[in-house]
Amino acid sequence: MLLELDFSTIVYFISVVIGFITGIILFINSVKKNKSNLPLAYTFLSLSIAIFFGLLTYSGLFVHFPELYRFGNVFGLIFAPLPFIYVQSITKNRAFLWADLLHFIPALIYILDFFPVFMLSSEEKLALIQLEINDINSFTAYRQSWIFPDGFHQTFRTILISVYWLLQGLVLIQWKRSKKDTFNSFEKEWVTWIIFFMTFQFLMFFPFYLTFFFISKELIFSLIHLTAAVLLVLSAFLLYLFPRLIYGLNELKYVSDQIVNIEPSQQNLKKEPLPENKLKEFGEILNKWIEEKKVFLNPGYSIRDLAKDTQIPYYQIAEFINHYLNTSFSDLMNERRIDYCVELFKNGNFSNYTLEAISQECGFNNRNSFASAFKKFKGVTPSEFQKKLKIEEKN
Repeated sequence: MLLELDFSTIVYFISVVIGFITGIILFINSVKKNKSNLPLAYTFLSLSIAIFFGLLTYSGLFVHFPELYRFGNVFGLIFAPLPFIYVQSITKNRAFLWADLLHFIPALIYILDFFPVFMLSSEEKLALIQLEINDINSFTAYRQSWIFPDGFHQTFRTILISVYWLLQGLVLIQWKRSKKDTFNSFEKEWVTWIIFFMTFQFLMFFPFYLTFFFISKELIFSLIHLTAAVLLVLSAFLLYLFPRLIYGLNELKYVSDQIVNIEPSQQNLKKEPLPENKLKEFGEILNKWIEEKKVFLNPGYSIRDLAKDTQIPYYQIAEFINHYLNTSFSDLMNERRIDYCVELFKNGNFSNYTLEAISQECGFNNRNSFASAFKKFKGVTPSEFQKKLKIEEKN
């Protein structure tokens, strides 16, 4: 059987190529720079492969690839939770977790269900393909299942994608509420993109429910797979057009990567200075990030912790703090702790606290380091500062 190049076939083929290349690029970028994007890379890869199987089915070319028979649904089930995991990873600034593998239990169950089919010879698979390839209804019924009834797997996959789409929306809504609907330009771009992405996700599974109204399953098959193909192409296009989207919500990492890639010399470990035109922007965002996360309240928080959280090499952060802010990381953290403490003093929060309790509340390991830092940055001891406040209140 020869491939007929009609409109649908061309769209399928283009989307598979673009989607797979984009998935590989995202994977490499995620491993090197932003691990929160790994689920997005897997999303592009799994959906590209799923559409490839749709192309084989639509074009009838499956007869040339009998070894792949019934593997397509595996990638559909792998795709189902990935956008949800991606949104979780971005909004919670976390990497792909081992616990996330639990989401792929349905794919494992499907593999076990069709294991006998996978073990058939190529000739036996080809015979099954030839019986069904000209009838989409029959081909998508998965009648070879030895655990579930005919049609179960297609219906279950669609419901699973729908449920994860709803969960994805809930995570996004919760995150927006936590932000109190106030976004900077960086966050607005990502929110716009993810809403666009979710809209096409909806159009991927919604047509299936129209089959309950006796609409042709052949038409629904084309709508679902064409929508998925368009989703891949347009999403990839937006990522190439607006590369900032790859960074999700990590604006600090984006600005850092705009700075010349600084690598320590293997001979003398010297580092090139950060370019001046990016220092101010980098500093403003770093200061904002530290304030929002209040990492200075963690007594053991180190520069390597900051590097891990922001995914920025620690020597870049150290270079910036040492040469642009003209201070050390420990002094930067201690100054923030003291400023935080002063605000609480002024609000009367510590009126009945011991000095030891106050030091722990403000992120210090002990009262001595707290008193020493307070004296360094405010010129007086904590007790003297409190007395001064009381005098000012009386006056």
